[in-house]
Amino acid sequence: MRLLILIFALLMVVSTTSWIVGQSDEGARRPLDLPSGGAGGDDDDEDAPETISFWGGEYEGDAFFWCLDKSCSMGWNGEIEQLKQEFTQTLNSLSSQAEFGVVAFSGGHVVWNPMPQSANPANKGSATAWVQALSAGGWTCVGPAGVATLNISNQCSKQMKQVLILSDGEPYCDGANTATQSLADITAANWQRTPINTIYIATDNGGITFMQQLAAQNNGSFFQPN
Repeated sequence: MRLLILIFALLMVVSTTSWIVGQSDEGARRPLDLPSGGAGGDDDDEDAPETISFWGGEYEGDAFFWCLDKSCSMGWNGEIEQLKQEFTQTLNSLSSQAEFGVVAFSGGHVVWNPMPQSANPANKGSATAWVQALSAGGWTCVGPAGVATLNISNQCSKQMKQVLILSDGEPYCDGANTATQSLADITAANWQRTPINTIYIATDNGGITFMQQLAAQNNGSFFQPN
């Protein structure tokens, strides 16, 4: 009888030990069954910035808004044709993740689209055709055009916006120099403090001071191609 009790006790010990070991193994394995996690690339909604080259200058951002001179002097030495080529090449370099807008000015200004648009193939084609149809003529009324460009940019939710204002002369509208007023109006319209980059393509120095001041007061850069 004692032998049977001893054997029964030994079986109980062995059974209990096996159950404990099994539970320990299961506990050790449990973390391996959990999905490996953490925030991955798919959860990152931030758009990577893009670098564009426009008329020799480089600009980094995820949205670009052009304000382009089409005054009469842009036709004197073929600048308007070079502008069309430069704009087309730069726009086509953007990915569909970027956004953009285009305004052109002379005595007045014209707007391609009053809202920021994605740089998809259809919009690129539309904006390119629009710029290709521009012709040179009229004054250099950059002030209202710069404000119109900022009105488009201000509607864009991208985080790294850039405004690019290109001209071949100082602001001159309806027979009067409007540099001071243009500087004040454009800067006031830039309440989001978007960088305004200026590109001065003339060989004379008439508009350099205005373009330098405009960039300096609006967190941008001034560039004059060689």
